[in-house]
Amino acid sequence: MISQKLISQVQSCADKLTNDLVYALQTNPRCQSYRTLPPDRLIELKDDLYKNLGRWLSSRSKAAVEARYLRLGRERYVAGIPLSEVIFAQSVTKSMLLHFIRGCMCGDAEDLKLEHELVLAVSEFFDEVIYWVAMGYEDARRAQLASLPDVDAPAWEPRRKMAPVSVGVQETADVDLDVSRAGDVGEASG
Repeated sequence: MISQKLISQVQSCADKLTNDLVYALQTNPRCQSYRTLPPDRLIELKDDLYKNLGRWLSSRSKAAVEARYLRLGRERYVAGIPLSEVIFAQSVTKSMLLHFIRGCMCGDAEDLKLEHELVLAVSEFFDEVIYWVAMGYEDARRAQLASLPDVDAPAWEPRRKMAPVSVGVQETADVDLDVSRAGDVGEASG
């Protein structure tokens, strides 16, 4: 059983939690792209999370979480937010929420049991959230790629719809790796 008292505390502090989270997302170097999102949109999304958390955790409605976070993943792709930043933002959200929950506890044995159950439920919830956000993100990417015209290719090569993706990795041709006589990379002697 999830502590309704703790859920109520989360909901009653939703404004402060939301403001703290928006600030964290817009100032953390790991989610620089979140600075491009309007703060009122972030506030709306996080308010939605904190105000509906109890319902989502109590009902364990995976369909509601799936629909909500598939849409969020698609929105983040369209907004040009890198998937790594989207996932990091969910991780920050989870960490801040768990920190808040732990700060609300009195230390009573029964409360600690309820806290533990809530922490587990929140962790499972965010595992689902991250999965569905990534799926929504990938769906949006696939949809965009499917809408691109076919790339011209020789008749013998299968036609592709994917444009090359740059991931910012430098060429490794100039790296000198030691190779042993046996051919093992990284060994200088054989």
